[in-house]
Amino acid sequence: MQRLASLSCVLSVLVLGCGTKPSSDETGTTPTTTTTDDGATTFIEQTSTSTTVADDTVDSSGTVPPGPGNDCILEDNDCTDPNEKCMPWSEDADRIPDRARCCPMQDNPDLDGERCTVLDYDGSCLDSCESGTMCLVDDPDSLEGLCRPFCDPGTPECNGGDGTCKSFFELIPDSLTVPLCMDKCDPLLQDCSPPSWHCIPDTPTPSGQSGFICVPPPPQEPVPVFGGCGLANDCDQGLVCVPASRVPDGCGAALTCCTAYCSLSEGDTPCQDIDPALVCVSWMAPDPTWNDVGVCALPS
Repeated sequence: MQRLASLSCVLSVLVLGCGTKPSSDETGTTPTTTTTDDGATTFIEQTSTSTTVADDTVDSSGTVPPGPGNDCILEDNDCTDPNEKCMPWSEDADRIPDRARCCPMQDNPDLDGERCTVLDYDGSCLDSCESGTMCLVDDPDSLEGLCRPFCDPGTPECNGGDGTCKSFFELIPDSLTVPLCMDKCDPLLQDCSPPSWHCIPDTPTPSGQSGFICVPPPPQEPVPVFGGCGLANDCDQGLVCVPASRVPDGCGAALTCCTAYCSLSEGDTPCQDIDPALVCVSWMAPDPTWNDVGVCALPS
């Protein structure tokens, strides 16, 4: 089997891209996008200097919650007030965290792995999860999601080996890196829980990818096979984002395209059912667990 050329950028799910956070535009509020040379798209918004939560933020009781407090370290959860927890905080509703702050913790919080809710906007640091975890939003309309724990970025595995410590936002200059313990999964089975979550590659390696993790679905309609993708979870379930040169006729102006995972043991036929030019190319993960994982691509 031929080697699949790996993307040179981590397309992480919270910010989902690489790039920089530019200075304020004329409006001071309109999000913009930028595309890097390898095709990764970053959703970015102006850097701001205020350190308060919006005045119209209210909780379920109609009370205005306090703004974020002192700085802290996410994986240490080192807030001194027992009623606070260390959380990523973004002044703007762009989901890109500016810093880690000690933020008020809700009474009777939701536990790790339980459904949860974020207050006001994604990145406000106010959610219903227990200390040491944050609500990873998978429904941008309701701001509901799943409590996921922070982890030590120096330790690859977490949750007793069932999870991978994945750093998000690490490629965005001047933003906070957020390490979260994400469940491992099988890309051929798409066996994530909740079932709406996608099983996608985690950290790139020279030979492909090191493994696969469960992440929330994209906020927009998922991209079908041979559609253009700039983000790791842009594609429909069971598809993966690869360089445009590895699919027939590319995908328009996009530099990366969605194609299907395949099982090497099943041969090329499932891929050729999609397009006769495709073969099942080995993903070449260093972990033997994924020896059977491939993607439908043009031979290199």
